[in-house]
Parts: sequence; structure tokens; C-alpha cells
Amino acid sequence: MGLFSEAVLAQYKNAHSLPAEPPHTFEIASAAHRAMIHNGRSQAIIVSGESGAGKTESARHVMLYLRYVSNTSPELETRLYGSDPITEGFGCAKTVLNDNSSRMGKFTTLNFDPSARIQGASLNTYLLEKTRVTQCGPGERSYHCFYALLRGASPALLKELRLPSAEPSAYAYLAGGHTGESGGERTDKMLWAELENALANQAWEGAALDELWQLVAGVLLLGNVRFDAANRDAAAVEHSSAPSIAGCEAVLGLQQGSLAQALTKRKVKPGGDIYDLSLVAAGDNRDALAKAIYSKLFDRLILQINRALAEARNIYSPRATAHVIGIVDIFGFEIFEKNSLEQLCINFANEKLQALFTKTVFVETMRAYQEEDIDAPDMSYTDNGALIQTLEAPNTGLLAILSEECVVPKGSDEGFTEKVMAQHGKGGIIVRMKGVGPKDGFGINHFAGLVNYGTRAWLDKNTDPLNGDLVVLMQFSDNELLKELFTEPADVAPAAGDRKKFKSTKFKGVTDTFSAQLTDLVGTLDKCDLHFVRCFKSNDQKKPDLVEDAVITRQLNTSGMLDALRVARTGFLDRMPFDEFCGNFGFLVVPGLVTKASFASKAPKDRVLALLQKLAVPGQKFRCGKARVFFASGVLEGLRTRR
Repeated sequence: MGLFSEAVLAQYKNAHSLPAEPPHTFEIASAAHRAMIHNGRSQAIIVSGESGAGKTESARHVMLYLRYVSNTSPELETRLYGSDPITEGFGCAKTVLNDNSSRMGKFTTLNFDPSARIQGASLNTYLLEKTRVTQCGPGERSYHCFYALLRGASPALLKELRLPSAEPSAYAYLAGGHTGESGGERTDKMLWAELENALANQAWEGAALDELWQLVAGVLLLGNVRFDAANRDAAAVEHSSAPSIAGCEAVLGLQQGSLAQALTKRKVKPGGDIYDLSLVAAGDNRDALAKAIYSKLFDRLILQINRALAEARNIYSPRATAHVIGIVDIFGFEIFEKNSLEQLCINFANEKLQALFTKTVFVETMRAYQEEDIDAPDMSYTDNGALIQTLEAPNTGLLAILSEECVVPKGSDEGFTEKVMAQHGKGGIIVRMKGVGPKDGFGINHFAGLVNYGTRAWLDKNTDPLNGDLVVLMQFSDNELLKELFTEPADVAPAAGDRKKFKSTKFKGVTDTFSAQLTDLVGTLDKCDLHFVRCFKSNDQKKPDLVEDAVITRQLNTSGMLDALRVARTGFLDRMPFDEFCGNFGFLVVPGLVTKASFASKAPKDRVLALLQKLAVPGQKFRCGKARVFFASGVLEGLRTRR
């Protein structure tokens, strides 16, 4: 359709008045870029919406525009744009809502030098969905990279990696979900070609590249290691799994027989007795190792992307950073048939971003009206502050109760659920979950609607346990990449059952880390001028050329857009101090006007009113307060265009 062609890029770059142009992601990107130049402040663009609404694509279009107008160096351009297949291949998966769903949050920071040229970038990610490594539901897939490897790599490479089949259905971690293509125009084989090129651009080559794919293959092979169901109290690897565990040991660089012992047995302490693990514990051990390998590899990939970006910056643009534009592309709000801790974290992140939207559009505007005695229409909006407090309040919030239950003796999922309901069950935000027992879950009334959460295995997910014997084994691997991943300083949680060893003041669960990351992200965004891209999907069936009014209406209501549009049409959202306004726009009327005695002698408010009259701004389009002038939508941008 040509909506994102070079001609359209040029249209928004050269536009005299952005509000006069059709709505477009390029318009938002252009507004942020122009504001950075004119105001000298850092900007941030928050891309939000339900899962499957097109957030990742929209964030890519924002990046496309900013690179277009900012004269990026060829090397930085290649490394910046070339990282997309890596973050998508290793961080995205097919879900029932989205064929290319981001299973992590992403914050990209573009650094601009004083001449507004991109001279560097960095990438931060949040809460990769680890459980998808070891299980995926009907109609869903695990991470794209597994399927790309199987369908794209040569038979010779698959043989080297000890993978017995190119069919995803041959691997237990993939077989439970959809084993065909993810959907869309890009096939798994096409993604493999893109990954090969992208990894080369990020300096993955030679032995390091071989070791990377060995780890991916090792995860697949781990999933095929089965334990003898007859030995419930003393787990033993099934004879039929011998090829899988041998292949896994080979690609992970482990001594023959060492992995089988580490999965089924455990030392009480270094040099102490060894005892057998149960069938269930051995299976948990296997899955915990697979998730740890994959998540650490993902973090290493992001680290390498940032190293490559920094290297390009040092070579091609050594000037100091003046300002930044950040792009937030975080997982969309999720409501599945079955929701767990992963969905709670995702939806919590969306609640925090919704609060930022509310603060930017409504709260700060109302506060400014009151401070400046501005006569403006009343605002009505939905505030989710009480819900956020219910989740994150110290000691009494849901997340604090979860962390505390992880450290108490005999803590349990049922005990956690009971405590949450006792603390919050009468407030109307957390409610009883229909169809299940009172100890099995609860519902939360989010800004986007009611979501029911089953709380089974939440404590294990929050402690993210990994047997210390497995950590040590990985540290002695002949695979240098694997050894590096497990040798880096990190807090390793003990296996389930050892929670009593934690002290509550020291324990840091998965949700604690994620909450701290969110707090840092919100703190960064609070220092920026904010712009919002709201993504809507036209239907829930992932079908082209189908628009369902009910789906659009739902998103309009739950996103706060109707309230925002009402305020934008009747309110005065843009504001500027009197002196700044006169200094920025006085020369539009008469060169040197600001310094003329007849003008400078006026009171600040009178100077602004006189200047607005000369600029022919209609009286209904602005309000003058005590120290700032307020403008209706589009007026300030129009004046900046005239500059």
C-alpha cells in the first residue's frame, strides 16, 4: 500500500504542519524529533496496545523514520536495523493472539549528538517468558529460533548438532504446540537466512557462532530426556533417551554420563552425601536447566548487540550525547483462557504504562490548570492507581505477599492465594475466581477487563530454582560460551524445598527483579517528554480485511482513548512559560521585538497577550495563566512550524 515508503517518509520530514497531515506513526516520530530539537529535551515514545495489535511493527516504523531523518552512519545503521531478526528470533513466538508476539519487553534508546544526528543506541529487555522454552499450548509455538534452526539449517549442520530430525514434532518441548509455520509472509527458512546475516553483523562468527547453536540444540535435546516412570522415588533416565542425553552432553561440552547424574541426583553439600531425586524433581531439574541456558543465552545476545552498537558509535560518531529518544515496545495486555504469573507480570507492566498515560494526559494537565487558575472544562478519566498499589505496595501488596510466601517455612501456592484473598478480597480489585477452589486462583479487575489467574506453581516460578550441581557442571563445560554464561556472577536460587534457607531481607524473586526494572523504566520515562502510539487490532481472529466494531469499541474503552480524545478536543494540553514563549516566537512578528523597550516594559502576561494578538491566534484557542500560556491541540505545533 506504500504507507511506509520513502515518499511517505519525506512527506512527514518536510511537513510544515504535522497536525495537518494524516495520522501516522511517522507523525508521532516526527513530533518527538522536532520537539527534541526545539525544546532541547529528551523524548520517549510509548507504543502500547493489546497483544497482536501491531506494537512491534509500529516501533519498527518509528525507528525507520528516526533513522531516515538523522543521517545514521552506515555501520551503525547496519548494526541497529540488523539486530531485529535476533530479538524477534530469540524473543518472539506464535500465540493464539499474535503470530509474532514479543515475549519480552524492549526499550530502545537512540542517542543524538548536538546536531541531532544519531550517534549511538542501546537496548534493554524485560522479563523474557522462560516457561515458553519448555512448554507451549495448543495453537502456540515456542521461540522462532528453534523452528528456524530445524527448517533452515543444512542436514550437515543438524547432524553436527546431534539433532535427529528436522521436524519440530520430534522434540518434546515443541510437540505440544503448533509445529507448522508461524504464519505471515516470512517462513522459518527465511528467518534462518536473516538470523545468519544478523548474527554475523553482531560479530557472532567462528567457534562462538557454533557454540551458540550448540546451546539451542542442547535445549531441544534436553526436552527429549525422559525418566523411567517406574522409579518414582529414585529417578533414572529411560534407556530410550540414551541418544538424546548423549547428544545433549556432546553439544553442551559435558563429560559422558555427567548430565544424567546431575539431573537425577544431588549432593547435600560439597563433598557430602549424594541422594536420589524423585521423578518429579528430576523433570523439574531438566526443565530448569533448559530455561536457564536459554534465558542466559538471550541476555548474552542482547549484551552483544549493545557491544556492537557501542563499537559503531565509537568509530563513527565520537561526539558527546546531547539528548535521547527512547522507544518502548512492551508486551501487550493478555487475557488467555488460562493465565499465570507470566500474564500477571505482563499486565502489571501495562498498568504502569497506562498510569503514565493518565498522568501525562490528565493528572498533570489538571494540576497545571489549578496552579494557573485556568478556566477549562472538567476532565473525567479512569484512574488505575489503586490497582497498582494493590499489586506493588510494600509488605501488603500482592507481589510482596508472593515474595514473603517464598521464604516462609512450608510456603505454598495455596497459602499465598489465601493470604492475597484475606488481604485484598473485599476491595473489589481482586475477586474470587469462578469455577475453581478459593485456594487455586483469583481474578483481578484490570483497566482492560477482568483477568482470572490460576496460582499453581507461582512460588517455583518466582524463585526460579536451579540445582547448584547443574550450575557447577555447566561451569566445567568445554563449550566456552556455556561456561561463560554460568560463571558470570549471579544469585542462584536453591532448588524447591530449600526455601527455608532464604532470609526474607535478602530474597529477590523474579517478580522483585521485574518490578525494580519497571520502576527504573518509569523513572527514565518520567524525565522525558512523552508521546504515545496506541495500536488497535481490527479483529481477534488475526484475519486481514476484517473489521469488527465490538473489538474496536472494546479497545477504545479500555485504553483510555475516548477520555483522551474528549480532553484533546475541549482542553488545553500544550503549555509554555511566558518568557520561553516570547523568546521563541517574538521574532515571527517583528525581528528584535523581544528586546524593544515598548515591548519589554510590559508585564509578562501582557507581553504574551500582545504577541498572541499579532500572531492572530484566536482567543478560544488559548488560555493565559499566572506564569504559563496554554494552547488547544495543534496551535503550538502550528506556531513551531511557522518558526
